Amino acid sequence: MSENKNKSNYILIILLLLSVGFNIYQYTAKNNLINDDKNERDSLITARVDIEKELNETYSELNQYKGENASMDSLLSKANTDLKLYEVKISLLLKSESNKEQLNKKLANELKEIKNLRDQYLEKIDNLLAENKKLKKDNSDLNSKVEQISKDLQNTVNTASVLRVEYLKINTMKKKYNNKYITTLLAKRTDKFDICFTILENKIAKSGSRIIYLRLISPNGKIIGNRAQGSGSFIETKSNSQMQFTLSKSIDYSNANENLCMTWEANGEKYDVGIYNAEIYIDGVFSSSKIIELR
Repeated sequence: MSENKNKSNYILIILLLLSVGFNIYQYTAKNNLINDDKNERDSLITARVDIEKELNETYSELNQYKGENASMDSLLSKANTDLKLYEVKISLLLKSESNKEQLNKKLANELKEIKNLRDQYLEKIDNLLAENKKLKKDNSDLNSKVEQISKDLQNTVNTASVLRVEYLKINTMKKKYNNKYITTLLAKRTDKFDICFTILENKIAKSGSRIIYLRLISPNGKIIGNRAQGSGSFIETKSNSQMQFTLSKSIDYSNANENLCMTWEANGEKYDVGIYNAEIYIDGVFSSSKIIELR
């Protein structure tokens, strides 16, 4: 009896151990299944987050160049359309694929394709930026050339339209008792200066009112003049500085040769021995000069 009892106990112990082992196996298998399922879910969540992040970053990275030019905006419009298609594709994939492992693989592939798409568009954007920079430089160079040509042309026109004076003569005269004047080259006998010249024909110049300025310069470099007799100052065009003049005269220029004389006479004025210079300016632009020596 005792031997049979022992055998029964052994059998019970073995059955108990087998039961415990089986329960442990089931528990472990269940835990492994739960962990595997959790890992799949975590992996799936990570894949979705990675794709959403990549899409958002790609949108931001590409669209920062919007407004650069029409070609760039057209390219970005196509890029945004492509990204929208990926969004739709991923949304359908999440709904249709029930196998989590397969879904993770497909999402990983989609992520890779989105990154490739981003890189392709960044390459195109880089090329467009380089082309636009070169185009701007070319336009700038062209504008500079056009501007320079325009300036040169304007300078040529301005130069060509300047009125020229020729045949400038200075006569120094003395007054006789009968109020008639005769030529003299003696400073002490000089009473007046007659300055005569011809304004040449110029078909390019504008016709109309012009102001002639005479500067009569004494041997000591001073301008002969008297405000009471019409002397004053004008702005010299080239230097944009103020210059004194002896006499001025307004004419109506008609693009033809015009002979003019300007006379300076100051009662009782005594002139020094030396060289006198007569300068003619038309509208502030120097035209001609002539010297005469009084003894």
